[in-house]
Amino acid sequence: MSKRQAEMEKTRNRILATAEKLFMEKGYRAVTTREIAAKCNISQPALYYHYPDKQSLYIAMLEVFVKNIQLKMEAITEETISQRLEAMLELLSKEHPSSIMMMINDIRVEFKEVNQIHIYGLWRQTYLEPFIRIFEEMKEEGSLRDSISPEDAARFCLLTLGQSMSTWKNKPKSLAGQFTLLVDLILHGTKKHE
Repeated sequence: MSKRQAEMEKTRNRILATAEKLFMEKGYRAVTTREIAAKCNISQPALYYHYPDKQSLYIAMLEVFVKNIQLKMEAITEETISQRLEAMLELLSKEHPSSIMMMINDIRVEFKEVNQIHIYGLWRQTYLEPFIRIFEEMKEEGSLRDSISPEDAARFCLLTLGQSMSTWKNKPKSLAGQFTLLVDLILHGTKKHE
């Protein structure tokens, strides 16, 4: 790799890291390419040399971001289903400084359809499918109600997480044990079992 290529790679990585920090803190809509360029100490045309527009930059950032999430999800090895669900929810909460629901809304409103489809694929692979696998395991062992599909249960789990995170005014410093009640409600509901 030439010195010029190495410098370009370093600049791209700096742009992606800065974009991730800003997008995850503020959401897509609130961040401008001018702000990203200024934080990277480069001109806006220099940023556009690497990423032609804000959506392509967001997608490039998101691809790196979700790869990190995928690796961490795969590393979860807790024994019980409830322990794994709790660890997965904690991971997503810790890794998402901004509301997942805000991100989804921004993508629906701001992005071209082709980019929405691409992002949906990333979301499904990274977020939904690991939860589907958990609920498929429950179905195989006979502990998932027949009227609920593993995908419906996974979607409910993620929706519940998104709603819980959006109501936090100040995210707790320690997430240990924060999701015990949430997982209990997801797995057992509110009805008293006899």
